[in-house]
Amino acid sequence: MTPRRSAAAMAGAMILAVSLGGCALNTETPPDPAAAQESPDYLTQFEELLPALMEQAGAGLQVEDLREESCLRPEIEEQQLETRWLGAASSPVADTETANAALDRIGSWLDAEGWERQTEVSHPPEEGGDVRVLMYLKDDISATATYSQSERAWVEILLTSSCRQNPTEHRMVRSELDPDYGAPSLYYEDGAS
Repeated sequence: MTPRRSAAAMAGAMILAVSLGGCALNTETPPDPAAAQESPDYLTQFEELLPALMEQAGAGLQVEDLREESCLRPEIEEQQLETRWLGAASSPVADTETANAALDRIGSWLDAEGWERQTEVSHPPEEGGDVRVLMYLKDDISATATYSQSERAWVEILLTSSCRQNPTEHRMVRSELDPDYGAPSLYYEDGAS
């Protein structure tokens, strides 16, 4: 593994850890039960934020996910007991210039909206994988914009909230903007039969 690829692998691990919001990886500090009672309206925040970022990107991104998801391991039956919000949109783009311009617009908008830039990582496009990654944080929501390169350039936006504990009767929610909204599900209110 070359030093650049080693750095890329470390950056990828960091992105994964941040995008998971520490939920599945954090075994030392449990979520704050009091915070669950004061949980912000993530549905509204994410339904406003993800489309705004997609518009800023100007690259034809499509919503992949806009939902609450479990932070617990899959073998745990009551998946609704600890959740976070996830928003994701992506699309292939014409070329490197288009991808970088999209990330520039996203970064400028987040800067103007008071988000704190956590990091920016860049690698040459010919190496493939993640070419450029912008990571931001505001309150307990992280925003990551990624330009990756495989057979073609690709732009992705990923939003995640912190994990929260919920009461047993809690049902997870999907936005109507989520492509799976209304699909049968044991865990989502909109998919209940």
